[in-house]
Amino acid sequence: MSLRTPAVLTALALALALGAAAPARAAAAACSDASGVCLSDDKAKWEPDVSLSTKQLKAKRKGPACKVVFEIDGGRGSVFVNGRYAGTAPDADLSLLPGKHDIQVRDGQKILAEGVLTVPKAGSLQVTVRHG
Repeated sequence: MSLRTPAVLTALALALALGAAAPARAAAAACSDASGVCLSDDKAKWEPDVSLSTKQLKAKRKGPACKVVFEIDGGRGSVFVNGRYAGTAPDADLSLLPGKHDIQVRDGQKILAEGVLTVPKAGSLQVTVRHG
C-alpha cells in the first residue's frame, strides 16, 4: 500500500458524498416559490396562510388517494394534516384523498409552512418545504 492510497480513498469518498448531495441541492434550488413550498405536480395547489373552515374540514372527499411525500430542505419537521399529527418529514409518506387539506409543517415551535394543499386524484405528489 502506497502513501497515495489514503489520499485517493479520501478523494473518492468526497466525490461520492458530493454526488449524493447534488440531487437534494438541485431540488432545493428549483424550489423558489415565495411561500417556501414547492409541489411536484401541476394539478396540485398550495395556498399559503389560509385555513379551511370547520364545514370544509368535514367535507367528504371521494376518489382514489394520492401518495404525498413531504421533504424538508435542510432539516426535518413535523407534519400536521387537518389539525392532526401525520408524521415527521422526510419520513412522512402519506396517502391523502383528493381535495383540500389544512397542512402545517413545524420544526419544534417554528412554523415552516402553513396553508391549504389541494391534492389531485391518484398518483403521487412531492411537497418540498424550505427550512427557514
